[in-house]
Amino acid sequence: MFLQIQISAWLLSTLYVIYVLLVVSSIFVVVSENRNAAKSNAWIMALIFLPVLGLILYLLFGQSLRDERMLSQGNRKKLLTHANDEPVELDMESLSENNRQLINLCNKLHTAHFYPGNEVKMYTKGREKFDDLIADLRRASKFIHIQYFIFLDDTLGRQIRDELVAAVERGVAVRLLYDDMGCFTVNRRFFKDMQQRGIEVSKFMPIFKFRPSWRLNYRNHRKIVVIDGNVGYIGGMNIANRYVDGDKDLSWRDTHIRLEGPAVRGLQTSFAIDWSYEGNELLSDKIYYPEMRPVGDKGVQIVLSGPMGEWDSVAMMCEKVVSMANDYVYIQTPYFLPTDSLLRALQVASLSGVDVRVMIPNHTDWVVMRWGSFSYISQMLSAGVKIYLYQPGMLHAKTIVADDEMISVGSANFDFRSFEHNFETNAIIYGADMALRVKEDFFNDAQHCTLIDNIDEWRRRPFLQKVCESVVRLVSPVL
Repeated sequence: MFLQIQISAWLLSTLYVIYVLLVVSSIFVVVSENRNAAKSNAWIMALIFLPVLGLILYLLFGQSLRDERMLSQGNRKKLLTHANDEPVELDMESLSENNRQLINLCNKLHTAHFYPGNEVKMYTKGREKFDDLIADLRRASKFIHIQYFIFLDDTLGRQIRDELVAAVERGVAVRLLYDDMGCFTVNRRFFKDMQQRGIEVSKFMPIFKFRPSWRLNYRNHRKIVVIDGNVGYIGGMNIANRYVDGDKDLSWRDTHIRLEGPAVRGLQTSFAIDWSYEGNELLSDKIYYPEMRPVGDKGVQIVLSGPMGEWDSVAMMCEKVVSMANDYVYIQTPYFLPTDSLLRALQVASLSGVDVRVMIPNHTDWVVMRWGSFSYISQMLSAGVKIYLYQPGMLHAKTIVADDEMISVGSANFDFRSFEHNFETNAIIYGADMALRVKEDFFNDAQHCTLIDNIDEWRRRPFLQKVCESVVRLVSPVL
């Protein structure tokens, strides 16, 4: 009995020492990574004051991937060579100085080259987008590359599946990439059935796949389709019925675009990088990058961002757009949790006389994010920023428009998760006509919003709501 007690005591002491060493080493890693101070402090406090739970949360959600690369240097060079991604001489383009600076920034951040000569169609209704997508899938003759954060086994999902299977049957190569967490509720038989019927299916960062570090927190939020290398789709709509018919009592308002022209090369490159990262072949052959003559007059950049690599590309793009705006900048986003630098940029722009307006949903699919978004409203109002609360349903659009010169449309929300944790892709489109279209959409949506512009009135909201907002705000850097 005495020996058993001694062994138990020794085992407990050993486990305690191992635990302390893990916590101390984790804190050392957090400090040495030189992250955002608020995020580092949050993780350190969790590791110290949440025994066991703090360590588990850090191992699952807190590890940084900044030093990793999705492609080797050799594969990246091969991919970009076949993609023919040479930047255009900007002095030959009729662009403003602000747009030239933005193009140069994005090109240096993530090789987001400028593609002239594109045709762009914009959708604010899911039915129109998916009708056109289905029509394009039926016209595919060589390949279809389709990537979504969410691909549900519902009426719309099965309809898209059937079109993909039909494409395979007529000799089209079809590759599907989906995020494992985004599709966590989907029965795996749905995707296995696609594989058995000839579709190449791969999931991004599988939740239960063994890796040297857990990557539960890093999700692929992109929504991309590439058809035969000359037609592409990008935006905020996933494949789910709610984007067409709404969800219960909540309608969904989103924005998506169809691209035709050289800029589809950027979408193909984005897909190829993600596809290769999961151990699949590098899709760098010339067939995936066909010669493209100009088909329109829109200049486009495809900006990739993610937790790997040196720069937070989409966040820096947003900061540049806000800081260089002369007349106005209007933002639509389902979740508004800006980084400190973006928060300051919005305040500085508004205080400088720029018309800054932000539209967020009053009713969201995740109440925690609603509280987090609301926690920033007072600071926005104090600087003169106009806040719109969209009332009819879930505003899921992710758009920025500035000075009748440019727009950004894509998968990135205006929040910490999209800027620092998710793999995202946005399209920047240059030109007055598209900017005026998005501006018009903003004001059309504003007719269905409650305008918050009185800070004293806003401060009189319920005390319990303020408490919830403050708590979420405190942990927002690690959400």
